[in-house]
Amino acid sequence: MDYELTQQAAARDFTAVPASRAPVKAVDIHTHAGTLPETALLLRAAELYGIDTLVVIVHDYLAPASVSNGWAGSVVIAPQLRYDHLDDEERFLKENLERIEQAGRAGVRLVKFWFTPRFYATTRLRLDDPRLAPLLARIDALGMGLLVHVSDPDIWFERVYTDRQLYGTKAEQYPQLEAVLDRHPRMPVVAAHMGGDPEHLDHLQELLDRHPNLFLDTSATKWMIRELGRQREAARAFFIRNRHRIVFGTDQVVTRGSDLVRYTSRYWTHRLFWETSVECPSPVEDPDCDGMPVIRGLDLPGEVLADIYRHNAERILGTPPPAR
Repeated sequence: MDYELTQQAAARDFTAVPASRAPVKAVDIHTHAGTLPETALLLRAAELYGIDTLVVIVHDYLAPASVSNGWAGSVVIAPQLRYDHLDDEERFLKENLERIEQAGRAGVRLVKFWFTPRFYATTRLRLDDPRLAPLLARIDALGMGLLVHVSDPDIWFERVYTDRQLYGTKAEQYPQLEAVLDRHPRMPVVAAHMGGDPEHLDHLQELLDRHPNLFLDTSATKWMIRELGRQREAARAFFIRNRHRIVFGTDQVVTRGSDLVRYTSRYWTHRLFWETSVECPSPVEDPDCDGMPVIRGLDLPGEVLADIYRHNAERILGTPPPAR
C-alpha cells in the first residue's frame, strides 16, 4: 500500500497531475454544475486533467455559455424533466413536451432521468410509466438519448432501503430500464453509475448483450472505486471486453463554498484507478466503506482508455440524426 503517493498528491492539492496513458482528451459525461462561482473550480480541474468536454446535468435548461463562462473547453447541457404536476396529466405532458422541444432546438443530446428508489418512493413513477411514453417517444424522434440513474449500491438496499414495500428490491429497479430499451432500440441510453450495479458484472454483461443501445458510465467516484476495486481482475476484463459500451463520467457535483481540492481529488482518483495498477488510500471519503477506502487500479490499456474516455462519448454526443 503506497500511503506516500496519496499524501504527496494531497500536499499539492492534487494539482500535480499524473501523466495519462490515454492518447486522447477526455469527455466527462456526468457532472452537476450551474452558474455558481464554484463551477469555475470544476472547469479548472477538468482542464488540468485533460478533460475538454463536460456534460452538465441541470434542472432547467441553461445556455452552455452561462456555465462555461469563457472556459476553453466545451459544455454540453443535459436537462431534466419536471414532475411538479404529475397529478395533472395534461399539464405534465404539455410542460415537459415544451422542455423537450426547447432542448432539441438547442442541440441537446441527452436528457437526464433520475429514477432511483427514493424517487419511486415519493412519486410511484417508473421509467416505463405510460405517462412518460409520449415524452420518451419525442426524445427518440428528435435524435436525443437518455442518461438514466435507476438503482443504488447493494449496501443501500441493506441499510437504507429496508422497506421493500416502499422502495422495492434492487432487482425490481431494472424492468423499467429494459422496457424502455426494448421500445426504443435506436435511442442511446446511458445507464449512470455502471448501470447502478458495479457489484454484479455478470448482470451488467447480460444487459449489454440484450440491448445494443445501452451504454454504461463510470460515474460516482466512491462507489466505483469501492466495488470495482474489490473485483479488480474481473472488472479489468469486463472493461476490455466492453470497451465500446462504457463512457467516462465522474458525477462531480459543484457545491457552494467548495474548494479546488473537491474536484482535483476526484479526477486524481479516477486517473489512478483507470490508468495504473497502484494500491493507495483514496483521498475521497466513503461513508459506505467498511474501513479505509483504497484505490486498486485497473491498469487499462491505452486503446481501451481512448474508447472509454472519448470515442464512445463522441458516438453518443455526435450530430443528431434527422427527426424520424
